[in-house]
Amino acid sequence: ITSIRSPSVTPPTTTKMKLAILSTVVAGAAAFAPASMDRAPTSLSATRAVKKAPATAAVSSGKKNISFNTEPNETGLIGDLPPVGFFDPAGFAAKASPEELIRYREVEIMHGRFAQLAVLGFLLPEKYAADGAFGDDFLAPSGTALEVFNSDPVWLGLTLGVIAVLETIRLIQTEPGTRTNAGILEAGLYVTPTPEKLGEYKLKELQNGRLAMLAFAGEVAQELVNSTPLWENLQG
Repeated sequence: ITSIRSPSVTPPTTTKMKLAILSTVVAGAAAFAPASMDRAPTSLSATRAVKKAPATAAVSSGKKNISFNTEPNETGLIGDLPPVGFFDPAGFAAKASPEELIRYREVEIMHGRFAQLAVLGFLLPEKYAADGAFGDDFLAPSGTALEVFNSDPVWLGLTLGVIAVLETIRLIQTEPGTRTNAGILEAGLYVTPTPEKLGEYKLKELQNGRLAMLAFAGEVAQELVNSTPLWENLQG
């Protein structure tokens, strides 16, 4: 989403913009991508392969923990895609045990799913507010999704409370390593795909989730900059 700068922007708003942009960069760096799924004998050897990555892969600037996969990193997890390759600037994978590495991937997938819903959670309410579907005071006065913190704090609190309860139940009823399985195939809600097709679906979900995390951060940054609904920004 392209930022539209207003001539009335004040220094505090500029500070907000810088903080928002910084949060976007951090979000992108946190979504590291372990290597391709067809090259992993065990999780333990995968972690060791990451830890002994060659020092020659470091970027010429000399910064620590910023390297690219000049050699395959057999983590057994999908998501190692060109042109970035094995992207782990903070060194999380190199320091993680096999169990921690699996947990990082589960957390990344769940954050990606929530981010995809959050992107829609910005666009749809703002569209309804612009059309006056819930009255003139809905998301008033700016019409932005962030206005909900001022206009409807009770409903916002209830929504977050329901999400927290559902997430707690999910964590109680599942075991590490299975917490991203929504049970769709087991319930017969979708035709069971071939292993190759299932791997393709998993990769698409992972990439869409990563894009959604960046998009959500961009939405927040945009509205902090000019306090204008996203639909108006999109329409120019």
